[in-house]
Amino acid sequence: MCGNRAIIGHGLRRKQAHDLRHDWILIRRGLCRSCRKTFTVLPAWSSPYGHYSLHCRQQAWESLREARSWEESVPHTKEPDRLPDSSTVRRWALDLLRFGFLLANIFRPPTILAWDWGAIRSILPVEVNSS
Repeated sequence: MCGNRAIIGHGLRRKQAHDLRHDWILIRRGLCRSCRKTFTVLPAWSSPYGHYSLHCRQQAWESLREARSWEESVPHTKEPDRLPDSSTVRRWALDLLRFGFLLANIFRPPTILAWDWGAIRSILPVEVNSS
């Protein structure tokens, strides 16, 4: 937060990360000596507030293509009593679709040409036709 490189180790904590290989994982914590903020260092495959790993979510997405219902697409986990609810799988799928829609619209060309010709004339130089 403060921009200083003064982070030191501040212990470990347990976090849920359910999938076929994990149930709970240990993650590192850090403390900034300058601003006294604590940080949690997560592995890339674990979402910040989620109880299930990204591998588990991917498994649900892949099985969703062949499933006839949300219940059939629930992924397997290391602990059989820790399966995600079908409403959770539905939320993951909708989040992924929204994210895909967002990515598709981020890279569209700007619409300034469609509505602000005055700004275009002041920004772009006028070219003289020399023929």
